[in-house]
Amino acid sequence: MHIPLGKTQPLTTYRKIAIASWRHPRDPSTYSWFDLPIEEAEAFLKSYPSTPKPSLTYFIGKIVANCLEEHPELNHLLRQDRLYRRARTDVFITTLLSTDKGRDLSGFVLRDVPNHSLGEVAQLAEDALTRLKTGADEETRQIDSITERLPIWLLRITMWLEDFFHYTVNVSLKQFGMPDDRFGSVMISNFGVLGIENALVPLSPYCRCPLIIGVGRPRPMPIVRKGEVVVAECVTISFTFDHRYADGVHGGLMMRRFQKIFLNPKRFPEVFDAPKATAPKVSAATV
Repeated sequence: MHIPLGKTQPLTTYRKIAIASWRHPRDPSTYSWFDLPIEEAEAFLKSYPSTPKPSLTYFIGKIVANCLEEHPELNHLLRQDRLYRRARTDVFITTLLSTDKGRDLSGFVLRDVPNHSLGEVAQLAEDALTRLKTGADEETRQIDSITERLPIWLLRITMWLEDFFHYTVNVSLKQFGMPDDRFGSVMISNFGVLGIENALVPLSPYCRCPLIIGVGRPRPMPIVRKGEVVVAECVTISFTFDHRYADGVHGGLMMRRFQKIFLNPKRFPEVFDAPKATAPKVSAATV
């Protein structure tokens, strides 16, 4: 079994039309974004009792994982024109690495994020990041080895076969050096570390993530507070939805919950605490 899945979900009329209309993705992208003050989030992270201190990216990862648990319409896998509910909520975080050939985009996936505290997520994410940066991650080495040996035309065929066996047949390819479900339920890209204030991240045809979150560079922006225009440090958070999985009503509900938690994290301790003490499995992958 490549990905643990539950029962098939009933398809509404529009859901069937959407699935029939678009392929992986060409192009069912729906975009939205927030400009959110980060004062409360920064204060919460600064006072959070863990070492290492969680970053804004990990904070956002915990929030969006909770949102997917509360509004699971986007936490599905589309295979053979059917939507299957994922058995867990996994979060993939992109990472920029320095390699012999220049900067390269990679990342790591955190498994079952809602069942672990923000502190646990931060520690495991930092451990995964260290393995990536030191070249100690075995899965990434295997993927790099396969990619280096293949010309583009053959890599394209290989990726098609990998997509077919992983997501259509739903079988594991670990014996061939390809990790299981390496992108999870949602992908987070913090392009703010590159100095980019805002961007809309496209859906990727090979990752099968129906939701991609973009995080920009914080900067001063005018906002309305108590009826007056003031300047506050804000961050742009963008959302790219796959329209085959959900409609605007589903995305709107998820985004409203995200906004409530982000702006007032102290009111939602259950989102950042762990209901159980087991540690999530972490694996890294090249994007």
